[in-house]
Amino acid sequence: MSNRFWLYNFVPGLKQPVSRRWYEYISRLDRDAHMLFMNFGYTSLDPAHKPLALSAEEEPHRYPLQLYHHVASAIDWTGLDALEVGSGRGGGAAYVMRRFKPRSLTGIDITANAVSFCQRYHVVEGLSFRRGDAESLPFADHSFGVVMNVESSLYYPNVERFFSEVVRVLRPDGYFLYADIRYADEVERWRGQLRDTGLRLSKEENITPNVVRALELDRERRQTLIRRYTPRLLLKPTYHFAGVTGAELARDRPKDGERLYLNFCFRKGGEAS
Repeated sequence: MSNRFWLYNFVPGLKQPVSRRWYEYISRLDRDAHMLFMNFGYTSLDPAHKPLALSAEEEPHRYPLQLYHHVASAIDWTGLDALEVGSGRGGGAAYVMRRFKPRSLTGIDITANAVSFCQRYHVVEGLSFRRGDAESLPFADHSFGVVMNVESSLYYPNVERFFSEVVRVLRPDGYFLYADIRYADEVERWRGQLRDTGLRLSKEENITPNVVRALELDRERRQTLIRRYTPRLLLKPTYHFAGVTGAELARDRPKDGERLYLNFCFRKGGEAS
């Protein structure tokens, strides 16, 4: 039987407020700014792969940061105005701004204290953060050359509305870079929702094995942080939330109750500016 939170299936509107309060709680625990990323991470499985060169400040966040690098590497960001929806603690947006150098990058998140933290902590020219709802983006039509969303949309009450907003704010020929998790029995419906956007699929990639391995390699760091900040009563759900217990990700062929992690690149086309 699946371990998914069954109540979400009957009351989808719970997903956003419950997940938002959980993110706010986790954010408040991190008094020393150790949790700049809240994704599960990524690592190459190719033994010949050259490790990503990181600064001393970036190295502790290697695996979550490598997920952003992998997603962002699908396109050339030069000269683009970019939006990250669900920017969380801002580490991904700050890294993309430094490494890939778009003209501008705006991070938007529904969690007020996360936005406030990002505005204080991440001071990078061209980078900004503001509060907003993924299903009602506070931007004009055709505002961005790229929209990025990493491990965030699984908590949205109406993901189709989010996809519609992505299409609306993208410029013609703009890119949608998207990586997220779904239970195996939900994947075909998810693909259908994405096809219905009219965006052109450039790449679909199953990165579940890469994410599973990253969680294994990063487990000790995650456990240490959780034990440092989390009350004993909440250790078990926090371990699950942070992927320490495996995040229900499939190790081989997906079984009932297991999830897949997919990475997509889409492009918008066929519209006048």
